[in-house]
Amino acid sequence: MVKKVLVVDKEVKLREILQKVLSERGYAVELAQNGKEALKMIPDFSPHLVIAEVALPEMDGFELCRRIREDKRFGALRFIFLTAKDAREDEIEGLRLGADDYITKPFDVDRLLARVETRLRWLDAAKDMVCGEVRSECIEGGLAGRNLIDVLQILEMSQKKGRLTVTNESKKVILTVDQGSILSASFGNKRGKFAVFEALSWVDGRFRFEPVSEASEVKGEDNLSITGILLEWARIADEIGQGPIFPTERAAETNGVAADFIRYVKEREGK
Repeated sequence: MVKKVLVVDKEVKLREILQKVLSERGYAVELAQNGKEALKMIPDFSPHLVIAEVALPEMDGFELCRRIREDKRFGALRFIFLTAKDAREDEIEGLRLGADDYITKPFDVDRLLARVETRLRWLDAAKDMVCGEVRSECIEGGLAGRNLIDVLQILEMSQKKGRLTVTNESKKVILTVDQGSILSASFGNKRGKFAVFEALSWVDGRFRFEPVSEASEVKGEDNLSITGILLEWARIADEIGQGPIFPTERAAETNGVAADFIRYVKEREGK
């Protein structure tokens, strides 16, 4: 199936460049010059991905993303922000609104294409996981190139219920999830969000999700919102100078700061 991309930017030249390079990669591309125009186009065009400038006329990129995320018809649509402003607070706001990535202008076209391919692979992974639920099958794969952020967002989007095991060599984090919440999480003597933070810091590893049908099989006491825990991960990482952790580019940074990050969180929470 041909993937469809909607490019939203006030700069005519940039829109044309992106249309050319994306079309050459086999994507179907439509263009919009502002957020209001894009919002009107989305129901008919049904894009798989939106690439939008933050500073758009009439309706900015943040508002466009917010409107899309509020509409359940577009729950699987991926969203990448473009901005000429390298500000961490904008990255945090983009993540809070449900964006999948954030690219600062000027950008390298090959890097942008790599980001697009990663986001659309995420969409394929989500489709596979939904199919897995219908067949009551386990779903598993590698974290390399995907990251646990993607896996958790997939589980949230598809309202999965079951047990997620994440491994990295001899290390193992076990989570139970149900309809957008992490009911329990454990890693050795770590529990709750600290166990989730440990797994989020892993660049490599594997995951295995086992769906269940009985509510009694996914009991837990943590009850962490998946969206909430990812926002806290991004916010605290920003406070210690690492910036929001997006799987496509920043994941490599987390391996070296993982221990410091977990220690900082513990001290901050007094645990």
